[in-house]
Amino acid sequence: MATLARTHALIDELARTIGLADLPPEPEGGWHLSIGESDDVYLYGGGEDDELIVVMPIAPLPSHPRFATVQYLLRANLFDSDSSPFQIATDESAMVVQWGRLDIVDLTGTMLAKIIDNLAVRADEIRTHLEDGPA
Repeated sequence: MATLARTHALIDELARTIGLADLPPEPEGGWHLSIGESDDVYLYGGGEDDELIVVMPIAPLPSHPRFATVQYLLRANLFDSDSSPFQIATDESAMVVQWGRLDIVDLTGTMLAKIIDNLAVRADEIRTHLEDGPA
């Protein structure tokens, strides 16, 4: 199956898994899902490779984060992180995001829904640290 067709089939299966009749692409590209009241996830794929890029904005980066916050965010990017293949970064507006590339060849809509749920849980944990939560 061609990559674009595989990506669309995966997104269609994700939509059915989470109870949506359809998940149309955004005019500027990719797909957007709102998760609960505070999370959005953006999905990009269908290019030349069998990858789906998943991006979830979390919260603005504090202008003067505590050492423990910086350490927490950087440790999330370490090679043995339990959030791999997702990493923490900031976009051009200093919004903290978690993002990752997923190989879609063996990925199902159910698996992708679970990954997105896990990202939402992780986003809540990260927000706690950004709001000067656990040291």
